Amino acid sequence: MKKEVLILRGFTLLLIAGLFFASCSKKESGPESNLIGTWVFGSATFDTKVGGKSLKKYLMDELELTDAEAQQFVVMFNAMLQQSFTGSLQVKSDNTYSSTMGGETDTGTWSLSDDGKKLTVVSSSEPPVIFDVLELTSSRVMLKTTQFVEEDLNGDDVDEVITVVVEMTFTK
Repeated sequence: MKKEVLILRGFTLLLIAGLFFASCSKKESGPESNLIGTWVFGSATFDTKVGGKSLKKYLMDELELTDAEAQQFVVMFNAMLQQSFTGSLQVKSDNTYSSTMGGETDTGTWSLSDDGKKLTVVSSSEPPVIFDVLELTSSRVMLKTTQFVEEDLNGDDVDEVITVVVEMTFTK
């Protein structure tokens, strides 16, 4: 169980790094002008699946946790993710950003698709992340991303596919 927690924690840190990079992206005209400025993290929801099963069901079926144990793990996992988003992002008109999220500082570049529906964030320390822009106003942005990781969570030498869908909100 400790190994699974460490693997999930590592994945969580990777995901979080990518996510706060994305929240700070856009330009000066049209929808991009709404993105420029300092954003504060508001909230996030997480939907984690392992091989198509919810995280809770996977923990119960594969790791033989009780319903209560699995639920407690999911609550702790989501709380850890939520805490990692605490902070702010500064999106600049020169297509750069800086962020301090979960106590970690990062910088990078961003670009917004012509239709304003996709935000691409390139961190100085992580692979690029593409976000769906669900809402963008002068005071609120909602982003969604799906991240995939393959890790052996149950020690059977076969990697499980972990899918995390994150929807997050930032406000100015």
